Amino acid sequence: MLRDNESMASTKRETYHHGDLRAALLDVAAEMIAAGGIESVTLRALSERTGVSRTAPYRHFADKSVLLAAVAEEGFKRLLQHLRAVEQREGDVLTRFQQMGVAYIQFAVENPTHYRLMFSHERAQHDAHPGLAAAGKAVFDSLVTGIQACQAAGRMRAGDPRGLAYVAWATVHGLASLLIDGQLRAPGDVGELAAFTTQRLLEGLAA
Repeated sequence: MLRDNESMASTKRETYHHGDLRAALLDVAAEMIAAGGIESVTLRALSERTGVSRTAPYRHFADKSVLLAAVAEEGFKRLLQHLRAVEQREGDVLTRFQQMGVAYIQFAVENPTHYRLMFSHERAQHDAHPGLAAAGKAVFDSLVTGIQACQAAGRMRAGDPRGLAYVAWATVHGLASLLIDGQLRAPGDVGELAAFTTQRLLEGLAA
């Protein structure tokens, strides 16, 4: 009975301090990865950093791989929000699609921790984490939808929209990776380089 009371008290403290403990754990895990890399993250260290019991993280994540998959999934969801915000803008569909590319690159530069994990070889396999697979697919599908809208308006060449989406994705992902890994320094503003790159891409895809 004493243990049950202690467990209830612990749960109340965690709820009081964090509100949404799962979200708090994901945020702290991302901070830990940014500071010390993926290897620095353990569920025990995570509980210490968030000020909760050692068992608390296990209520949300069975092990480290599940935690990392959840952090990556959260990254894809945040990226999708940025892309959908651009999709809802008014104006020329081809311009909106270019702006989606710019938003993609800027998200990676502004959120390198999430972005690296989202595409890291150390990330848990999609097959084992349906939520992560769905979140990643939703981002790619948004690119496909953007291309289909451009094709329907006669602003982009005909062809398999998924194939063209792979071309667009490879371009923005490549530039984003070079920037966040320090392999390429933007001569000016990152947004200007992103706009220049996506403009050259669309010149090749335009109808």
